Amino acid sequence: MLQPGHSRSKTSLLHWLGAGLGSLSLLLSHSVLGQSYPSKPIRIVVPFTSGGAADVSARVIGNAMGEMLKQSIVVENKAGGGGVLALELVKNAAPDGYTLMIAANSNATKPATIPKLPWDLEKDFAYIAVTTDATMVLVGNPERVPQMRLAELTAFMRANPERYAYGSCGIASTQHFAMEKYRFLTNAIARHVPYKGCAVATPEVLSGQLDMALVTLSNALPHIKSGKLRAFGVTTASRSPAAPDVPTIRESGIPELKNYLQESWYGFAAPAGTPKEIIDRLTSTIERAMAMPSVTTKLREVGLEPIYRDPQQTRAMMKSEVESFTQLTKAAGIKAE
Repeated sequence: MLQPGHSRSKTSLLHWLGAGLGSLSLLLSHSVLGQSYPSKPIRIVVPFTSGGAADVSARVIGNAMGEMLKQSIVVENKAGGGGVLALELVKNAAPDGYTLMIAANSNATKPATIPKLPWDLEKDFAYIAVTTDATMVLVGNPERVPQMRLAELTAFMRANPERYAYGSCGIASTQHFAMEKYRFLTNAIARHVPYKGCAVATPEVLSGQLDMALVTLSNALPHIKSGKLRAFGVTTASRSPAAPDVPTIRESGIPELKNYLQESWYGFAAPAGTPKEIIDRLTSTIERAMAMPSVTTKLREVGLEPIYRDPQQTRAMMKSEVESFTQLTKAAGIKAE
């Protein structure tokens, strides 16, 4: 004879067992997902031209990732719109771990200068890691810019407004902001000529088509070493190990620049909604890649400094960059032109 309430207890038990089996099934499916990924080639979208620091980072680190994941890594350069178009492409890609992108702090300049964007850095991307510190440097063509030091160059530009033109790696790029920060602090006036990437701007200075440019060190380093380009200063707080003879902008002796700093970094991100198990797999793979001597050596040979920051740190860094660039935009009156 059934006791009162027995049928209700049986029903509750069945519901409990069903919920438990459902949770177990979900956990098992996630575990299998992490183990089976990747089962096809992974593409890394680079929002800049080939040959630049972001491109080098993608190829060097991507090659190591491919070996560890036993899968092909395809790098696609999608320059245009200062990275806006590439980020839109990645945002709209399937969140399955097979489309990644090189994220950069230059992405954070866009919310500061463009009113309406087709993506949101906070909501539309899953951040994986920061991997590379890309030191920036102000260089000049010695035949067009005879000044030897930054203090002399600054004094000349103050006295001769727009006598010189400088190139950047794109409108509202990190390099553009770095130069505008320097100009804002010193009141040195020069015309801005934006290019579609550092790999395009550097040869223009080298050929004498442009007086000077603020570019990523990796693009200018061979020409600095050969003496074909003169380096006036790097934008970091300390000198680059790849170019120890090049002073920092802080070392110029110009009082307004004693605390000058503008960093540039690259990392990896994926579309929002990419399963955590896949993000975790990618994060651990990248962390191991960044510990490989072959990877760190290749990056340092071209003037890039290997670093590693986890997903939470990467997201926090991007948020901080947006706030910093927004403040600079308002103070210096920088426009996307």
